[in-house]
Amino acid sequence: MRVVGTVYPALIRVCESTRWVGGRRGCHNAVDRVNTYPALVTIPGMEISETDLPGAGKRFELPVHDGSALVVVVHNTGKHEIFKKDDADADADRVVELSESEAEALGSVLEDVHFQPSEMDMSSTMIGGDTVIEWYTLDDDSPLVGRTLEASNLRDETGVTVIAVERGPDAYPSPRPAFEFEAGDTLVTIGRSDEQAALEARLGKAD
Repeated sequence: MRVVGTVYPALIRVCESTRWVGGRRGCHNAVDRVNTYPALVTIPGMEISETDLPGAGKRFELPVHDGSALVVVVHNTGKHEIFKKDDADADADRVVELSESEAEALGSVLEDVHFQPSEMDMSSTMIGGDTVIEWYTLDDDSPLVGRTLEASNLRDETGVTVIAVERGPDAYPSPRPAFEFEAGDTLVTIGRSDEQAALEARLGKAD
């Protein structure tokens, strides 16, 4: 990866140490520093704009081949928010909010997993701690068939997050709330072992 474009300075306040005050941890010994960050970062074949959000984190915007764009906001707390813009001038709609561990797991899926139905290993994958990636194929009589992701209420009821859906030769990462499940779909999910067990029970696949 190489940095191109103008490097912009920005004055930010940095908290060098903290201490407990009135029962809360507060900033102690804050100093102002000049921070520089690249206006544009490129990797082969694409350009990613990067914007510093002082005190909050960073914002990345990735152009997509169909003219839309993905916006990723990485918070200092570890939270990741992913937005989609239909075009460069459109408002961004939030697609999904991920915890730090969920974002790391999704990154590993996007980087290392290639959807090859005849060869793909669909066994459980442990991603640190008790976080597990699981694959579930929906049968014709699955209670999810014909329902949207939003209507299925999977995350609220089981705690599991659907990070992708494989349908034949196509893959749908971060499916939108209106995505409708069909028989034969393979759900790629992430969650703790107990949450995955709750999803198995919901799908009627528990032993």
